[in-house]
Amino acid sequence: MDFTIREEGSIITITLQGPMELHSIKEFQNKVVELDTASPRDIVLDIKDVEYIDSTGISVLITLNRQQKKKGKSLKIMNASQRVANLLELSSLSDLLQS
Repeated sequence: MDFTIREEGSIITITLQGPMELHSIKEFQNKVVELDTASPRDIVLDIKDVEYIDSTGISVLITLNRQQKKKGKSLKIMNASQRVANLLELSSLSDLLQS
């Protein structure tokens, strides 16, 4: 999984490409923690080019959402494919989806 990061004021937008799975998620997870530790901000994930999320990816999203809520910040997910959106809904993450 590749990702690009754009920081704009109080928002970090991360564009993800490729599957969010066990073998590719660690670098992403570490980078988000690093960015947000310095200055907590709202996070927007653009997952237009994510075709698959496994249980590890879902777990990272759940953990990231909890951490954001504890800090009074938000996590939003945009441009999810129908397949990924369905998976997020089954994982009780549909409230993060932004149209």
